[in-house]
Amino acid sequence: MRFPPEFVDRVQEANNLVTIISQYTTLKHSGAGFMGRCPFPDHAEKTASFSVSESKQVYHCFGCKKSGNIFSFLRDYNGMSFPEAVEYLADKAGISLPVVDDPQKNEHYNELQDKKKQMLKLNKTTSNFFHETLKRVSLDHPVKAYIQKRKLNPETIEEFQIGYAPKEWEALSAHVNRQGFSAALAEEARLITPRKEGNGHFDFFRDRLMFPVISASGEVLAFGGRILEQGEPKYLNSPETPVFNKSKTLYGLAQTAKWIRSEDSAIIVEGYMDLVSLYQAGIKNTAAPMGTALTAEQAKLIKRMTNNVVCLFDSDNAGQQAAERSLPLLLAAGLYPKGLTLPDAKDPDEFVNKFGVEALKQKIDNCPELFNMVLQMWMRDYRGEASQKVKIMDQVRPVFDAIPDKRLKSLYAQELSHRMNVGLDWVRAALTAPLDKAAAGRGPNDYSTADQGQAVLKNSEIPARKPLISISGAPHAEILLLQLALKSRANFELAVGNSNQQILSQISHLGIKTVFEKAQQVYRQDDSKFDRLTSLLIEYVDAPELMFSNSSDLDEEKEKKMISDCVKRIQQSFLKDQAKKMGQGINKNDTEKLKEIEVLNRSRISLNKTDKKD
Repeated sequence: MRFPPEFVDRVQEANNLVTIISQYTTLKHSGAGFMGRCPFPDHAEKTASFSVSESKQVYHCFGCKKSGNIFSFLRDYNGMSFPEAVEYLADKAGISLPVVDDPQKNEHYNELQDKKKQMLKLNKTTSNFFHETLKRVSLDHPVKAYIQKRKLNPETIEEFQIGYAPKEWEALSAHVNRQGFSAALAEEARLITPRKEGNGHFDFFRDRLMFPVISASGEVLAFGGRILEQGEPKYLNSPETPVFNKSKTLYGLAQTAKWIRSEDSAIIVEGYMDLVSLYQAGIKNTAAPMGTALTAEQAKLIKRMTNNVVCLFDSDNAGQQAAERSLPLLLAAGLYPKGLTLPDAKDPDEFVNKFGVEALKQKIDNCPELFNMVLQMWMRDYRGEASQKVKIMDQVRPVFDAIPDKRLKSLYAQELSHRMNVGLDWVRAALTAPLDKAAAGRGPNDYSTADQGQAVLKNSEIPARKPLISISGAPHAEILLLQLALKSRANFELAVGNSNQQILSQISHLGIKTVFEKAQQVYRQDDSKFDRLTSLLIEYVDAPELMFSNSSDLDEEKEKKMISDCVKRIQQSFLKDQAKKMGQGINKNDTEKLKEIEVLNRSRISLNKTDKKD
């Protein structure tokens, strides 16, 4: 949300920088202001050199030279964006966020905000329940044995508020009910699930080590649960809710954002335990995706804190695929990604236990650029054959298309020329020549059919190389419809559900149509998979960033209106194309055809009139 300047000023005036900074370091009166030790983690000092002026509402460190106001402090220390900082400070001061001058929208907005506040309170209550449950279980309980096995110390458990979800089916359900929260709210927060038969609910998380997902402002947004014994899924994550957007959240930033800024580098690891273990070992500038592939939104989130990224992946096939998927997303965000796999251990925790944290730090310091690491994977069996050169260029091309910096493109082109032993002019020509998308990167088992450059996955396989479905270049209305449909279950039903299935036959771009068909197939098989739909589809497309909407602050009614507008635009284009095709080479005496064209044009005009009324 964008806030008017007068609102920002009001929020700033209602808060005191001294109070905010006092949460992180001790400040004492000194002359006209306050002094204390610098709270930033890269400046470990023994004497106070951090000055805060209450009258001017600014801070300055005479040692590390950091300075700023209340917003820059929350950004640099907690990793908040400017809008997040404004919302956080407005909430602390009891100031309502501004809304448009529309009574109905105001009422809806206020209801939504009240629901979010209640849900955040419920999540905090749930987090406390899990945390206290972990403290109370007996020493011989399996969860205590697991914690001992993973060598988690009490300080780490406390800092990350790690807990335990009891094995009983209704432990949390009964607790939140006793605390006065409704079952409807707990169900919408995806903490409990209604029974298929009879009345009542059962807990979503049971017999798992629990990791609360905490925002930069300290609010509990969601949870991740790690199974103690063997079983699937190994990690169970909260589905999306009104307060939690998986693709826009990185686990651990409440604890690690200040370290990422201080180190000017973010180490991306695959799971909660990886992050917690590394943090405990002293590698604190870490973050983890929410059990999904890295997304464009998460890459932008990292960009707010640093330009430098190290992707620390497992050495298995899943880790290699994660490296390939992450590369274009990170480059598109203007980041400088490096990559590291650990073949001598199954995960970072095991590596640290075997070889020590200093050995891992050394590997991180000396790891190659992610581009070179991925290129080495693609060239594993390279023999310099002409067909291999073409296939590698087809794999590399979408990576180059994602890079906004021409200088970096030029240097990577030189690297390709050197590695592949081909001329630089040939590399440049291959990167700009027309591409047969149906053939690019195709392996013998990757495709079942191809139609006008659009590949259809065989047996729902995840591609091992470059993405297979091209959605680049699709009309704006079709891309926007896809973005909105993937934001929520209600949007998906409205866009391409049973009442609007004909729209699929009217979408002009084959890539967008293929993605919608794939989404419908997964959704029909199991509608509970909707929350994972985007993370599943991201495997199949050439431009994953096009699947995510930038309009995250829209209310439900506005999204419905936008979906309706998109459908009308698509229908108008479809009718126009149909009339144009029918009119080509038509005989003036062919009255039947002329009538059909007239009907199509009338339908299109009718849609235009509806647009104007709306």
